[in-house]
Amino acid sequence: MPLLIGTPDANGDDIPDVWAVRSDGSVRFYAGGRTTLPGSGTEIIGPRSYWKTRIAIG
Repeated sequence: MPLLIGTPDANGDDIPDVWAVRSDGSVRFYAGGRTTLPGSGTEIIGPRSYWKTRIAIG
């Protein structure tokens, strides 16, 4: 993944979360865990979006 960003809690569980832009341009949300990032995340924006040409989030 060419771009990762850690954020304060975005889903209300009091644990910081991670957003990722994958090389195909899709954006995924990873809910933080106490010790790991569980699962493969949730796709928020599909790979056919304009995110592929962006270099930052926020």
